[in-house]
Amino acid sequence: MPEHSRASYWQAALEGADYIEPDLALTKDGHIVVNHNEWVGNNTNVRDIPELAHLRTTKSWDNDGRPMTVENEWFIGDMTLKQVKMLRLRQDPQYPWRPRHFDGIFEVLTFVEYLEIVRSVSIALGKPFGVIPELKSPKLYNIGRPYERYFEDRAILTLAHYGWAHITAPLGGSHSDLDLPLVEPILNSTVMGASAWQSFDQDTAEYLSTHTDVPVVALNENHPWFFTPAGLDRVARYAHIVSPWKDFFASGAEAVFQAKNITWNAEQISMMGGFIAPGNLVREIHARGMEVSPYTFYDSHQERGYLCTKGSFCPADRSQELRHFFGLGTDYLFVENIVEARVILAQYDTGSD
Repeated sequence: MPEHSRASYWQAALEGADYIEPDLALTKDGHIVVNHNEWVGNNTNVRDIPELAHLRTTKSWDNDGRPMTVENEWFIGDMTLKQVKMLRLRQDPQYPWRPRHFDGIFEVLTFVEYLEIVRSVSIALGKPFGVIPELKSPKLYNIGRPYERYFEDRAILTLAHYGWAHITAPLGGSHSDLDLPLVEPILNSTVMGASAWQSFDQDTAEYLSTHTDVPVVALNENHPWFFTPAGLDRVARYAHIVSPWKDFFASGAEAVFQAKNITWNAEQISMMGGFIAPGNLVREIHARGMEVSPYTFYDSHQERGYLCTKGSFCPADRSQELRHFFGLGTDYLFVENIVEARVILAQYDTGSD
């Protein structure tokens, strides 16, 4: 199914996911919608809609502390909700093994529609599915808004409206225009899943932790300080779960940052305790009372993405990869192809091949 479509969420539920993840974006007129990227040229039919041709542009922004430029694209932040709803989802062509049968059927969802879907599948299947929204590029979406945490606050208000969050501190401004629907009551016997926030932006992660009672997942792959003992001490003040790119547990921080051409102040890193060795990272995170959830464990059709530096863990296949991370003591994993991952976990738990 095209990712982040209505059908893909039902598919994830039927395949046994514990949490169903949406990536959140903010339209020009302040509506939160769901899409993996900040742009839509690769996963929708936007190129086929003449009314939207004038919105094609080039944009630069701060992407988790690194400058990012995307050229000749259509950006959600430049579109109204009405314009976004003209789009139809399709498979991203960079994944040619994904079936195209359902291209052009499903519309881009709003955050509200996503939450309604998770409620519906929890009721229909009798299983509590967790919600785990990721706020994508909040610095980009807050440009030109009434105040600097506008995106975060609208997400907080929406999640709280559906009972998945309680607001614990005053928000930054008025949202009288946020028109949220009446939430239908559910049977007392229905158990809804847990909730968690995600963000690569550490300022946003900290803000979400101080304004709601929802656990925060601190995603990271670009900040050297994060992977030191003192860095984890800081993260532990606002995050319940630490979620680095998986190769930090294999090749290690120094190799990953060198491959990404990210520089660091060696004296500062030394003063913070130095980079934590990949084999010790899970233990150091757990020692600070946090849980671990590496990302992303791809479908077997896709390259696994490790540097495979000399002496580092370099899995030959997906089974070897997942078994290694189970053995490290990770608490959760962000996975694709849930059925395949579930089978490997069952084999691991029973000691079978």
